[in-house]
Amino acid sequence: MTLALAAYRFAISALAPLYQWHATRGLAADQQIERLGFHKTARQGVIWCQAPSVGELDVLAPLLSALREAGDVLITTHSTTGAQKAAAMSPLSALAPIDTPAAVAQFLRTWQPRIAIFTESDMPPVMMQALAAQNIPFALIAARASKTRARIPRSVTKLLGPAALITASTQAVAQELQGLGLRVDVVEDLKSQGAQSAVPPVWAKAVEKRPVWLAASTHPEDMETVIGAHERILRDHPDALLILAPRHMDAALDIPARLSTRKHSSDGAPDAQTEIFVMDALGQMAGLHAIAPVTYLGGGNGARGGHSPWEAARARNHVLTGPDTANNTAAFEQVPHQKVQGPEELAQRVIDLWEQPRPAPLSLSQGTATRDALLAVLAR
Repeated sequence: MTLALAAYRFAISALAPLYQWHATRGLAADQQIERLGFHKTARQGVIWCQAPSVGELDVLAPLLSALREAGDVLITTHSTTGAQKAAAMSPLSALAPIDTPAAVAQFLRTWQPRIAIFTESDMPPVMMQALAAQNIPFALIAARASKTRARIPRSVTKLLGPAALITASTQAVAQELQGLGLRVDVVEDLKSQGAQSAVPPVWAKAVEKRPVWLAASTHPEDMETVIGAHERILRDHPDALLILAPRHMDAALDIPARLSTRKHSSDGAPDAQTEIFVMDALGQMAGLHAIAPVTYLGGGNGARGGHSPWEAARARNHVLTGPDTANNTAAFEQVPHQKVQGPEELAQRVIDLWEQPRPAPLSLSQGTATRDALLAVLAR
């Protein structure tokens, strides 16, 4: 065990009560026990997939059909937003256990997973060490660029050394991992493959003659740009509709009262007077892309590194984003897009793109390498 891993384990054990309180406060009773490794309706021998939140669940989507044929699939996430989406994806879902020795041990006793599959940059040290100690195979799939690997390379090598499978989202990430002495089995961008059926919602016909744009996966730091742009758009297009689909609901709280706003949860659908329609339900994004020919992706302001453009691109949308796309560089290299900064520029780009036809369909490879590699591990 490296010094960094030993320090982490000591700190997490010493501060376990505080960590537990912070991780469970505000949760429903069932969710609180899930964070401690328990579950009311657990099944043992599951294929366990861990995705921190909504974006990582998109990585798992192309794999689930094949995994279900191999056994019961449990999906866990860290966020309550992710938990809602996970529940829609699998009959077995839960909040992930906190990474303390007690919660990890209880989780493994409760579920006894056949394999653990972690996504992108999720690497809980206590859990990974426990899996290795109990000879439970684990995989890291769609690994992406990570500052942690640069800061503590020896610890990362120690954690990932026992992995049964490592896949990378890009060749650059694969080379980075190989530089640490790790074996990378597959290089494949799973987010480009997770296609959903773009079925417009039932209220789509009510807005089909209006100029519509979508602000998807927005965060609080995106709101000034998005709301400012829509106010600017309304000056020239008073019938314009902004569909706002925040990453988390706190990103949709700062909407000026002067704008006519309706929410999906309370009002169901926009009416003729609605200027901003807030989609506060999960599982609707593909249909929203089908309605709106222009998508502005949140996460590009501040320091989040942007969000994946694949879903918007598959829907043949014009893709706009903020200046920071560092977390999805490889995807943006393949997807036509425009970076904008500030409400004035965003408003002008949206108006300009309404005058253009929707982009041609993307030609995407539907690789199956990660799926086949995971099934091979399960077979062993």
